[in-house]
Amino acid sequence: MAQAALGCPDEAAEGCERAVEPAREDGDRTIERLALQHLARHRVDAGEWRPALDTATEALAFDDRPGTADVPRMLLLMLRGEALLGLRDEAQGIRQLDLAAREAESSGYEDGAVRALGALLRVSEDEGARYDAALGRLTARP
Repeated sequence: MAQAALGCPDEAAEGCERAVEPAREDGDRTIERLALQHLARHRVDAGEWRPALDTATEALAFDDRPGTADVPRMLLLMLRGEALLGLRDEAQGIRQLDLAAREAESSGYEDGAVRALGALLRVSEDEGARYDAALGRLTARP
């Protein structure tokens, strides 16, 4: 994260890639998932849509705590949605972003809900019901 903030996104992505293997070898699924999450973020930011989608999907396979408020899961759903949009699969991308927003809202993760809804607004070109619903959900927040 520090390397990305300092303007070195390639080194940041490489660091995330290097972190995955030792976490796997140690059986540390939490760190492995975290490294994959950050790697997916870097790949989305770089416009590497297919690798980003694959990485987010791999990390989502770690979802072994259904029914719990899981911030990394919500972030991964957003990343998967963004990657699908980048691959021009608008319907699936919107479904993923909407799912992320709804899960974030239901768990009280306000920042995640706003981020997912903001992403939905950016892809809502039609000014129709989806846009209005997302805008209403965003503006209803305190």
